Amino acid sequence: MSDAFRDLAIRIGAIALLSPFILGLAGLALSDEAFAQDGSGDRRMASFQAADANHDGRVSQEEFEAFAKARLASSGGMRAAMFGRLPPEEQKARLDEKFAQMDSGGKGYLTPDDWHPQS
Repeated sequence: MSDAFRDLAIRIGAIALLSPFILGLAGLALSDEAFAQDGSGDRRMASFQAADANHDGRVSQEEFEAFAKARLASSGGMRAAMFGRLPPEEQKARLDEKFAQMDSGGKGYLTPDDWHPQS
């Protein structure tokens, strides 16, 4: 086996082993630390309002994705770096999963009552 193929096999194996860890990164990276430092109601509401780009009182899935990606990018650190290394489809899948967890009742949008990023 050539060195290039061996390196590729090692990388693929590492990704497979780290997949459960990486899956958890989106939830961890989207914790209160990424949204608001102390989880207080004021900060939680401020982060909700920041995510509500069109100011309609709801955070759509698209608004959530844009907000989460921007917060992850600005937070730096290992979690953000690991998330950034995921292919775009995997990033979207992680964010979709987090959105679905937060969306009580499956409305297709988030309200201030749903806005508990570490749930």
